[in-house]
Amino acid sequence: MKGKNLKLILALMTAFCMIFAGGCSDGMMGSDSLLRPPRATGDKAEIQDIISQEAGGSYTLKYPQMGDNRSAITMRNEDKDGEYAVALYSTESDSRLNVSIITYSEDKWSCIGTFSNNCSGVDRVIFEDISGDKTDEIIIGWTNYNSSRKSLTVYSMTTEGAYEMAVQETYDEIVVGDILGDQTNDIVLLSLSTQEEPSNALLLQYSEQDKNPIGRYSMEIDSNIVSFENISIGDVAVNTELAKSDVKLTATGPTTVTSGSDTDTEESSKKKESGAEESSSKKKTEESSAEDDSSDDVSSDESPSDSSNNESGKTVTVTEKSAEDDDTDNEDTSPDAQDIDDEESAAPDDEDNEDDEDDEEPDDESAAETSVVVLPDSGSRITEAVKTGIVLDCKRSDNTYCTHIIYYDYAHDELVDPVMEEVADGNYGKNPTIRADNIVSRDINGDYIIDIPVVSGMMASSDEKGSNVCNITLWKNYDAKNNILTTVFNTIINKNDGYFFIIPERWDGSVTARTDADKREMTFYIWNSKTNSEGDKLLTIYRFTPQQWADEQGDDIFMLDITDTESGTVFAARIFITNANDELNIKQDEVQSAVSLL
Repeated sequence: MKGKNLKLILALMTAFCMIFAGGCSDGMMGSDSLLRPPRATGDKAEIQDIISQEAGGSYTLKYPQMGDNRSAITMRNEDKDGEYAVALYSTESDSRLNVSIITYSEDKWSCIGTFSNNCSGVDRVIFEDISGDKTDEIIIGWTNYNSSRKSLTVYSMTTEGAYEMAVQETYDEIVVGDILGDQTNDIVLLSLSTQEEPSNALLLQYSEQDKNPIGRYSMEIDSNIVSFENISIGDVAVNTELAKSDVKLTATGPTTVTSGSDTDTEESSKKKESGAEESSSKKKTEESSAEDDSSDDVSSDESPSDSSNNESGKTVTVTEKSAEDDDTDNEDTSPDAQDIDDEESAAPDDEDNEDDEDDEEPDDESAAETSVVVLPDSGSRITEAVKTGIVLDCKRSDNTYCTHIIYYDYAHDELVDPVMEEVADGNYGKNPTIRADNIVSRDINGDYIIDIPVVSGMMASSDEKGSNVCNITLWKNYDAKNNILTTVFNTIINKNDGYFFIIPERWDGSVTARTDADKREMTFYIWNSKTNSEGDKLLTIYRFTPQQWADEQGDDIFMLDITDTESGTVFAARIFITNANDELNIKQDEVQSAVSLL
């Protein structure tokens, strides 16, 4: 009986494996084997047949871990060259990872190139034109055994087939965008410090004719950085002298994508009507060497010979996503003495009045001092009204956060970071953007310029403790002419409740705020500088559940024009009228326009 029972159990186990796992020999081999796709039909069936031929039999699909392209087989449709597929896989007989490029021509699919890599996995796949031939290259980042650094290969397609473009360097993060301003995308590799090397940013420039980089630009960045929290590509520098002249900009705005994504760049022309010469800013050509060139400093009255019309860039946010389905289609900155009297914090629409503010004394001296961050002398950085570059929001080893700007300096022919004060001993602690809160850069006011957050605590008494004292976030732009960070406007960010409040200019230095996390409230008070204490209430903002709102609504409280559609959350406000200072009273329409969701 025992023997018969054993045979019955074995038979049942075999049947179970055949039905639910497609056979124990495959289903029990490991998690990778479970990534094999079901048998497809049509084009995908032909593609799978080709992969099988290239693999020499059975294969296991490999999925990218980062970026928007999470498919092991990515289908692409180029207007110029037709449809093609990029397949990532490994074989049972070889530990290397393979990429096959399969194109559709003359009513059939065929492989034009298969390449192998000694890597452990796929980091990401990016489709961007880096050679200037109007056709996207295939940029693949690979994870490596026993190393946190990733390696990179680039593949380009021609009428003769596909070839590999050499990239010898490794990276921790990769950014692709037009940093040199030559209408062709560049690769920027960001690397964190090791025992052997400091943190570094390396830009690689390619051309249509060369398989190797024709331009290499490298710069050291803060080695106290331990991670990149947010990476943005877009307009990062503003020349206020030009910005206030007849220069007019037309832009469609930045596009938000995941770092290393394949989302197509939204082009936006920036037209100069001041008569500036249109130039080609291709300063690195075949004479560019693989070694970094050092340039003499340029005097502050010297300007580069080139100026260029820039493309509006992308806003690229580093996030992690879970793997997507495998076979779905993917679309894709002090001098110690500088005059800063005219750098009073201004509201977004007051830039035309900046010249009139020179003779004005600030109402609150301490507030005026925090409205501007003076940066080290950088010479004549640029002549354009705006400049495209990269903004890095980073976490430091002391658990604080900071921001760095990287862009191409035409005058010195190098990558520069105007925000970071260069100190001989490598101490980058003077970065004015260092903050305790993980607040990342963004276009806060919709003017297509990336705004940099500088955070400080609001006014509070010395014995006031706890986290209920609000911080004030000064959103700043880099002024390339005066080499300073100028304030766009000030906000209070309520991360717990998911909104920010734009502080009225007349409140600067006169109003403080507190939050109550349990009650989901944020209240603004007049600050009494004589007694160093809170005065009258001015405003309270609430976050309610629908039921709480039903119980609370009345004539003295009003709903705000922002909603959280997923949870049904209601945001509301109550205004308190004070006689202590009539100028600080706020109206309902001001409140409505000052509150926005994060």
